[in-house]
Amino acid sequence: MVEPLRRTACAGAIAALLVAASAPRAAADTGDFAATRAYQELVKSTAGIRTMSADIEVDTHLRSFPPLSLTFHGHTYFQAPDKSAVVFDDVPSMLKKMMSDSPSIAPAREWGTFYDVTVTGDDGTDTVFHLVPKDPGSKLDHIDATVGDASGLVTQYDFADKDGATTTTHNSYTRVAGHEVPDAQTGSSQGHGYRADVVTRFSNYRLNGPLPPDAFSGEPPG
Repeated sequence: MVEPLRRTACAGAIAALLVAASAPRAAADTGDFAATRAYQELVKSTAGIRTMSADIEVDTHLRSFPPLSLTFHGHTYFQAPDKSAVVFDDVPSMLKKMMSDSPSIAPAREWGTFYDVTVTGDDGTDTVFHLVPKDPGSKLDHIDATVGDASGLVTQYDFADKDGATTTTHNSYTRVAGHEVPDAQTGSSQGHGYRADVVTRFSNYRLNGPLPPDAFSGEPPG
């Protein structure tokens, strides 16, 4: 049960936070994908955030026998350029580390540094970017990110691990202090012997303010 809990509760939370937060800094040589309107709008929409934190509520439904539904509460943190964490308040101690060690995606400005990126689809409304980690030791096989051409917002992520496990998330957004940030995310995950659905809700955003000193310690604040 530990693996589906970790994957479904966390797979999108860090990704959603990072796509909404990226400090302005020089990008690597990113190739043709960086010339697309969607990518340019994505980078523009994420500029100017140095730190970000939010409260999260995660509803997880395991399609097991018998079915199991769980709700967790926690916090997500970001510090430029790419430091992030998800910390849960109300899970057993033995699961905290595994649930915080989640699949994630680098901020948009860093894509060319960490991934080989190609454009695999563009229907005139959305562009799909295919990201393959450059690190040969990564557990992640690839990420497909669907980005609105006009908005620069990532509406869908598809994660695929090298072991065959997959996670898909869909994002919705709200405006906070002049920035579009995720307010909800729905997703599903499946792998060897499990399938699960998850809904994550974000609230109480704090942008460009101080973070708790223990934000990246893996323990609940305070």
